[in-house]
Amino acid sequence: MSETAVSKAFTLIELIFVLVIIGLLAAVAIPKFTHLSDNAKISSELSTAASVQAAIEACHGEWIVNEGSFTCGKNIDSGNLNSDGYPDIDTLGSQNAPFENLLKNGTNIGWVRDDDNRFYGPASQNGKIRNPDIAGKPDGNDYWEYNATTGTFSLIDVE
Repeated sequence: MSETAVSKAFTLIELIFVLVIIGLLAAVAIPKFTHLSDNAKISSELSTAASVQAAIEACHGEWIVNEGSFTCGKNIDSGNLNSDGYPDIDTLGSQNAPFENLLKNGTNIGWVRDDDNRFYGPASQNGKIRNPDIAGKPDGNDYWEYNATTGTFSLIDVE
């Protein structure tokens, strides 16, 4: 073999250098992905809450326009609306499926209602998510409240 032949193998130093670079990249990238499931739960909960509010407002709109019998939501008869034209809390659904009568797919969406009529979604159920308290975003301390007099479904931010 001539002295100008080039070695085709990596040296140990080169391999260690590549491993260090990969380790540094992993150390930067992994923390970026750790809260993805928490963010997905928060987004899902906010989306469902917006759908609930829109469905409540749609029922109220039907009540204003119609003078007769009608059905709103998935399965709420106009006779089950209160004197302000909003569904009562028990009319929305059961405790384990609190929006089953209001939303088309409201049976298995991960929401529950407790005995104090507080609603908890995927992000606000106790112990599920412990994010820093960000206004307007649910975490494991917060809950949702429905006011049947004003028809508002709002997040109660507990510190």
